[in-house]
Amino acid sequence: MTENPPAPDPSKGAVTEVHLDAVGGGATTVRGTVRIAPAVLIELVELTIGSIEGVAGLRTHAADKGNVPEGARMFDNGKIAVTVSGDQIAVAIGCAIARGTNVSELSVAIQQAIGFAVGNMLGMTVRAVDIHIQDIVAAPPTS
Repeated sequence: MTENPPAPDPSKGAVTEVHLDAVGGGATTVRGTVRIAPAVLIELVELTIGSIEGVAGLRTHAADKGNVPEGARMFDNGKIAVTVSGDQIAVAIGCAIARGTNVSELSVAIQQAIGFAVGNMLGMTVRAVDIHIQDIVAAPPTS
């Protein structure tokens, strides 16, 4: 007789369920849980936005800790805050942008990049990406 594994401990990090449905052949569904360390979530977001043209760096911002849904967990390093609720993630970023950057286009690029990275690498759904522009700096010289 097979016993069910113990329920995941949410204090150990973000948790999401993984469902793999086999196509055809009547194979059974594989169900499991993936644990993601908070530092990994924050690092993924940092690496993702670091390569976007127009982002001049991360800056400190105050995360809205009073706006965390019931049952969700927030992880915050002062520059990036990640809130996880089930398989959904919300991200808040404090950043500096290069002078002359189109803010609207940059915001869309950041949101799409984070959605793609989180969706493909972690199998999670991005609920929100809030971008807090803290500074505008001179654009780096072009070579």
